[in-house]
Amino acid sequence: MSTVEAKQSPFQTVKVLENGVDKAGLAASSGRRGLAALSEQLRKSGDLNGALSGEPRRPESDHETAPSCEPAPADADEEALARLAALPTLEYERVRKAEAKRLGVRESGLDKLVKLRKSQPDTAPLQGRAVELPDVEPWPHPVDGAETLNDIAEIFTRYAALPDGAADACALWCAHAHVFPVFLCSPRLNISSPEKGCGKTTLRDVVALFVPRSVLTENMTVAVLFRLVDEYDAWLLDNEELRGLLNAGHRRGATVYRCEGDAHEVGAFGAYAPAVLCGIGALPGTLLDRSIVIRLARARPGEVRARLDDRHTQRERELCRKVARWCAGNLAQLAAADPPMPDGVFNRLADNWRPLFAVAEIAGGDWPDRAARAFATLTSRDDADAQSTGVMLLADIQHI
Repeated sequence: MSTVEAKQSPFQTVKVLENGVDKAGLAASSGRRGLAALSEQLRKSGDLNGALSGEPRRPESDHETAPSCEPAPADADEEALARLAALPTLEYERVRKAEAKRLGVRESGLDKLVKLRKSQPDTAPLQGRAVELPDVEPWPHPVDGAETLNDIAEIFTRYAALPDGAADACALWCAHAHVFPVFLCSPRLNISSPEKGCGKTTLRDVVALFVPRSVLTENMTVAVLFRLVDEYDAWLLDNEELRGLLNAGHRRGATVYRCEGDAHEVGAFGAYAPAVLCGIGALPGTLLDRSIVIRLARARPGEVRARLDDRHTQRERELCRKVARWCAGNLAQLAAADPPMPDGVFNRLADNWRPLFAVAEIAGGDWPDRAARAFATLTSRDDADAQSTGVMLLADIQHI
């Protein structure tokens, strides 16, 4: 299944665990540092006991004399530390005295520097790349919310064959993603189909164009799920921990706890974020209960008017900036909105749709009516009846 989530901007989906400080209080190093930088870290932590401070110091024993060599250039220092850190222990013991003298440090100080260098992963040979989540730059001029939503909904109909009301629901959901922290809940957007070739991935990719800081993935572990857009068929259904995190992220204030660092210190991480999940078949019950579902079918010939080409998305990115501007300018109104819900809709179903009804109410125009029609079309009778069915079932069990 595919998912779109956001990292505290308005759209927070995948949050990355960050470990900035270790037990000794040293700032984590990203990549190789020169000897001067490493020495400064050790001096702050107290581990070098002034060995590299440049201040007068006493020898550790009567037999030790201060090295007379001038310090090597920073580049040479870095190369030397990397070379020494790669040596087997026995070989290092053979050369440590000469190397310490050459570098202008005590042997005990060199030991600490080499040990620190060994603890820093060498990222050069690693695969992958850093995940960048650029913020959306809001449009510089005031925009009309209803008109912007009209344009976004129209683009959804251009690239995918959608059921009635789906384009409006997707436009409203994308707008909510820009300001989701003001809402009590952020519904998962579930793009589902009975088979391949129904346009799930395309619809997911279009959604990603209109939300802030989106991350698209076809697979992930719990450790990297903290904003996301991804596909669930092959990996979500059997991963209870991942489902639990997606369930928790549905409600504001959701927090998960993880141990991090060599000291295994417990850290708290916010899990509340929008998510789009797309795949074949239905979601597990607890996630389905927290979702607005878009059920797709194969498009008929000529039904899809254009093919999405990510090389030509200037119009879509412009609309994303415009909806970001509108949401930022109406943040207080959206936070205070309490739109009326359809009759008989309460609990989780109402929680899921309330953010979309709030966006429609503040946008004005015909959007409140369009939101109501989308709800009536996309919410099956089974979804609405499930609430009262569960209550009746519990009552029957109690009676027995």
